[in-house]
Amino acid sequence: MKLHSVIVLLGTVIIVISFIIALVFIKKAKPAYFKYIFGFIVFGLLLSGNTIASNNYTWRFGLKNRIFIEQVLILFQYAMFVLFFWECLKNSVFARKIRWLLLLSTPILFGLILIVHIANVEIRPSIVPNLVLLLFCFFYLRDLMNNRPTLVIMNSSAFWLVMGIFFSSSIGFPVSSLMPFISKNQEYADLRFQIFSIQNISLIILYLFIIKSYICLKHPQSS
Repeated sequence: MKLHSVIVLLGTVIIVISFIIALVFIKKAKPAYFKYIFGFIVFGLLLSGNTIASNNYTWRFGLKNRIFIEQVLILFQYAMFVLFFWECLKNSVFARKIRWLLLLSTPILFGLILIVHIANVEIRPSIVPNLVLLLFCFFYLRDLMNNRPTLVIMNSSAFWLVMGIFFSSSIGFPVSSLMPFISKNQEYADLRFQIFSIQNISLIILYLFIIKSYICLKHPQSS
């Protein structure tokens, strides 16, 4: 089995574990933003299932449709994280900047998805969510340093979630930017898979941070 397939299967196992843990904590009192994290996990399961079906040649609807479904699911995951950040920062000085970034990034993201689907251009629409989420992480950390001196960071669910998003986006943005410059010739196929595996590893780490955020619910704080 190739390395990238192993990483996809490992990632699926981690996502399933995070889903089970989310169900365990589903009735526990927790911040409102966890409903968006739960949605992110569900879309992650669908995304992983789509990838596994494609990798094992069980997909019957064409490569373009598989890619389109993948990009739509990534869009939904992006929406979940935007709502998460909005819930965390809606009362901060960064709320207006979040709205403007969302208004600016959404049509660009939709446009890239349509361009890729119609023109078959080698562009990764995930470049946009990764860049915007990095900015949101910066807003959160600035707000944290300015307004939350009493927060016990190690027990903060929001902090661990933001750190996971920051790590994943920090890897995903350069990888997505690099992929269009790598030839699609068969001799470069392994290289493309190996580079893309780096992004999948960062997503695995993101889900591990999500699991950590749920565990933090054992030590209640305001965030």
